[in-house]
Amino acid sequence: MIFSSNVFAAHPGHADEFTGLMANMLGVVLEHGVQAGIKVSVSGTSTTEVFINSVYDNMSDFAASTEAMRKSKKWVDVYMSIGNSAATIPIDSFIAEVLPGFDEAPSLSEGVIMANMWRPHPGRLADLKTGMSIAKEMHMGHGASAIRAYQIYGGRYNGCYGYNVSFSDMKAMGSWWDSGRDDNEKFFDEAGKNPSAEIQAQIIMDNPAVIGK
Repeated sequence: MIFSSNVFAAHPGHADEFTGLMANMLGVVLEHGVQAGIKVSVSGTSTTEVFINSVYDNMSDFAASTEAMRKSKKWVDVYMSIGNSAATIPIDSFIAEVLPGFDEAPSLSEGVIMANMWRPHPGRLADLKTGMSIAKEMHMGHGASAIRAYQIYGGRYNGCYGYNVSFSDMKAMGSWWDSGRDDNEKFFDEAGKNPSAEIQAQIIMDNPAVIGK
């Protein structure tokens, strides 16, 4: 399973134009038969960031879909409209490959995502992956709707491994957080004795309140 993300922010004073551009870009991606959606950062970023995310069965699917879009006049037009607009600030873009054991049927998270970006210490990647597998069982047991662990290629977190915890909505995330606090603290107390990685970012995302409304 492959997913990609293009991340943007609005230039102050241009929010109306910006939200329209983001909705247009998503619409063109969907017209090309790609599973795609928009998430907006709630915390963990210096400004509100908009993530246009898409998901693919594998790299061959990603490559074929990307090639088809790049040949489309609609895609070129929306791409140029973003590039020519003073409303849009490009932030990041990357692709990621979901790790074995976390690659259930490709789908987008329906609600809230808590994204954790980890950079493994030299020689400790296997330990990080093992820790993620242990954490998955614990986090699902406390009510997460899905867990994704993945290797990132490109962008500001290049070389990192992401660990996403998904929930149906904010209320579900709050219940999960409170019910799992003790187990989570025990897990990190133990992992912290000989850490396999260093956290680079923790971002909470939700569905947009404005874009596409």
